[in-house]
Amino acid sequence: MTKQASHNYPTCGRSRRSILQSAAGLLSMSFDAKATRALAQDRLAGSREVVVFSYGGSFTEVYKPFTKAVGIKVVDVVADLAEPQVKAMHQAGRVDWDLAYIVVQNYPTMHDAGMFAPVDYTLWDQESLEGTRSRARLKDAIVVLQTAGVLAYDEGVFPGGGPQNWVDFWDVKKFPGARGLEALPGKYTIPVALLAAGLPHRDIWPLTDNKLDRAFEKLNQIRPYVSKWWSAGGEAPQLLINGEYAMASAFDGSVTAAFRKGAPRFVCEGLVEL
Repeated sequence: MTKQASHNYPTCGRSRRSILQSAAGLLSMSFDAKATRALAQDRLAGSREVVVFSYGGSFTEVYKPFTKAVGIKVVDVVADLAEPQVKAMHQAGRVDWDLAYIVVQNYPTMHDAGMFAPVDYTLWDQESLEGTRSRARLKDAIVVLQTAGVLAYDEGVFPGGGPQNWVDFWDVKKFPGARGLEALPGKYTIPVALLAAGLPHRDIWPLTDNKLDRAFEKLNQIRPYVSKWWSAGGEAPQLLINGEYAMASAFDGSVTAAFRKGAPRFVCEGLVEL
C-alpha cells in the first residue's frame, strides 16, 4: 500500500525552488511478539478485514479502491499520533491494529524494542517491488510518504500578493489577518519560528538551547495573532476555506487534497522541510 503526492498543482509553489523533503511516516506492522502475532493471524483468518491506524483525511482515500480490488475491508482508526497506543499494545501483549503510520524519528527506538513484525516481501508482486526504492523497504516497515510544510494564504485576502516566506508571516502590519500554526508536535513549528527569526535553513539543526529560546521568543511575538493552533492535517486548509485564517502553516498533501476536492484557490509559499 503506497501513497504518492500529486505534483500537478503549481499553486503550491513547487516550481519556485526545490522542495526539501524528509520521510515523515512509516507504514509498519504493529504485531510484536510471536504469541501476539499468532493471535492476530488467527483473528484475521477469514475475517476479510484489516485494522489500520492513519491520520484520517486524504490518507483514507485508498481504502475503498483497495477493498473493491481485493475484498478486504479496512477498519480505519484515526488519531493524531500512533506511537503511544502502539507502545501500550506492545507492553500489554495485546495488539488491536494490523498497520500503523509511525513518525520516522520515532521508528528506531520502537524498532529496537521489537515492536514490529518483519515484512514478508515475497508477497509483493514485481511491479510493487520495483516501484518502491530499496532503501524504503526496511526489515519491518515501509516508507510510504514524504511531506513538506508550506505557508498557505487566502488569495482573496491578499489579491495583490501575500506573504512569500516566514518572515512575512510574522509581519502583521504588512500582512494583517488571523494566523494558523500547528500545535503538536513542536518540531514542525519551531523550525518555522527560527526561519522567521532569520536563521538559515541549514543552521536550524541540531536544535540547541539558545535556538529554542530564540524560537519561543518569536512564537511569543506571533501568539496574539494565531486564532487557532491546528492539530489535524486537514484543519489548516479547511479553516482557510472557511475564512477563519488569512494564512497558515499546512502540509503540502493536505493542501493538494483540498484542491482535488474543488476548494477555493489559495496560494502556498515558504516551503520548509519537516
